[in-house]
Amino acid sequence: MKRQILFINAFLIASFFSAQTVEERKKISLESNHFENQKLFSILKKEDSDRKLRLKMYLNSSNSNVSRLKIGEFGIQEIVDVLPNGEKIYARTYNLGAATTARATQLYNGGSLGINIQGQNMDACVWDGGNVRDTHQEFMVNGISKITNMDAVVFADHSTHVAGTIAAQGINSLVRGLAFNSSIRSYNWTDDLTEMLSEASSGTLVSNHSYGMGSLGSLWFYGAYDSRARQIDNICYNNPYYLPVVAAGNDRNEVTPPGSTQLGTKGGYDMIFGHGNAKNVITVAAVNQVANYVNASSVIMSPFSSWGPSDDGRIKPDISMKGVNVRSTLSTSDTSVGIMSGTSMASPGVTGVVLLLQQYYNQLYSNYMKAATVKGLILHTADEAGIYPGPDYEFGWGLINAEKAAIAIRDKNATASNKSVIEELTLNNNSTYTKTITASGTSPLKISISWTDPQSPTINTGTIDPTTKYLINDLDIKVTHNDTIYYPWKMQGMSNPGDPATNTSVNNADNFERVDINNPSGTYTITVTHKGTLSGGSQNFSLIATSENLSTLSTNDLALNENTVDFYPNPAKEYLYIKEKDNNLNITIYDISGKLVLKTKLIDGKLNISDLIKGNYIVNYTTSTGVKKNFKFIKN
Repeated sequence: MKRQILFINAFLIASFFSAQTVEERKKISLESNHFENQKLFSILKKEDSDRKLRLKMYLNSSNSNVSRLKIGEFGIQEIVDVLPNGEKIYARTYNLGAATTARATQLYNGGSLGINIQGQNMDACVWDGGNVRDTHQEFMVNGISKITNMDAVVFADHSTHVAGTIAAQGINSLVRGLAFNSSIRSYNWTDDLTEMLSEASSGTLVSNHSYGMGSLGSLWFYGAYDSRARQIDNICYNNPYYLPVVAAGNDRNEVTPPGSTQLGTKGGYDMIFGHGNAKNVITVAAVNQVANYVNASSVIMSPFSSWGPSDDGRIKPDISMKGVNVRSTLSTSDTSVGIMSGTSMASPGVTGVVLLLQQYYNQLYSNYMKAATVKGLILHTADEAGIYPGPDYEFGWGLINAEKAAIAIRDKNATASNKSVIEELTLNNNSTYTKTITASGTSPLKISISWTDPQSPTINTGTIDPTTKYLINDLDIKVTHNDTIYYPWKMQGMSNPGDPATNTSVNNADNFERVDINNPSGTYTITVTHKGTLSGGSQNFSLIATSENLSTLSTNDLALNENTVDFYPNPAKEYLYIKEKDNNLNITIYDISGKLVLKTKLIDGKLNISDLIKGNYIVNYTTSTGVKKNFKFIKN
């Protein structure tokens, strides 16, 4: 009964603060696979019940009622499970000018973009090691708190600090959060998976997880795709708008085993564990504040942030954010603030940026982005960091840049130059997606695909550095220009973790791929294919492209002149008949958005369209005398 009452209260408070409307949440919820969610919920409840029983038996047998310990000044470590083999599983917080570093200030009222995006109408969930101090002055608006504590646990400095980095309103200007007009629902981490599933299925867009959970006494869990990573991937796949943001961890300064052992043998690499290795989350590294980004050398890595890769060579962490000396709210009083460092402090900065970008997108286009889109947009627009071009296992794709991401949103499908492409698409099994664009300028042409991948059927339960690949639907992007093929960036895995990324072949590990083309000039063809058989028969993916001057084929570009073509029937089902004297004409067919869907030949006046799905299409061809012709038709 407690959960139902609190959930209702959360909606009442969210409505008071003009958070996501009930209608918006219902719209997002309709995209969830509720049948699979119910199956997963039953599994998670059973696993959770078994876990609690094992933990209770262990505590009783050890004559201890203490499962939670304080670590350092603000941190918490709690034993949450004891496996049948005696291995203990712990949850541990990651302790040790964020808006300036993220360039989020340019989105605020008075910023350079001329917009007013500050988290209005938005809310996030925070799972952490205790309650947020909801009475803190930074969370009180007209006598009502922006924080809804969903669990009856004590206030904690760590969770309060995290929530402040996202949503503190700035009464004390030094602690204003990234999305300072947003609201927070706060949970204790004990039942996080079942609660995450409930939130995701009801329309929540983003949640923050500034803690790690795993077997802190063993080497195998570093880099491992374990049961938590798999279950979180499952939650995300069934709820395509839900994006968890997680801290990479602080194990690069460990002085005791197994962290110190891993540090000594791997040189700082392969130190991310638990849900940080999930495919469908965004994992955050901690860097120093960047007051003014000039180039990659402006971004200084913290001494503690854990580096990847995951065991299968995926790029982890995904993105970097300020996590050193972050000032935010504390729980000791209603006015207390303090400084903490850690990837725990970097992660909520990214969560705040997600809220801002989702708010801006919804304001312009009256709907929210899928999780793969907003994650892809953040990685696509990141500023270079590290000593080599492209991604790495230290900074991920670089330093987050909310301003660049917002500009890409603003210029999506614009009619003038200096625009971007942001599309949410579907690739069917054994099919190919192509799109033609033109680009020019001195800034790189960047083209990315991002997708929420199904959970892997296999997990790691104790093997050190297995070679198993956990990517299920392996999409591939390449870009062609004349006779040149451009491939996406990829890393080499633990065989050479410090080596630079390459872009000379396909990527077979990551569910985000980006192609960078310096000094573009001319026409480029984007091709998206897949390896093997797609699980489920298809895979949704997001396409993002940006350049200094970019244009795409649209219905306007085709200069339609239907009266010059004699064709029938319309609508058509399997064949179109076109009255032309020429035989074997080369025919191209585009959908109404301008995407190339079919290249074929007109043979004896007959055109086979049976493989096209229902919709409106544009036919384009050139006669042997050089006359360009095109017309529209409807496929039934």
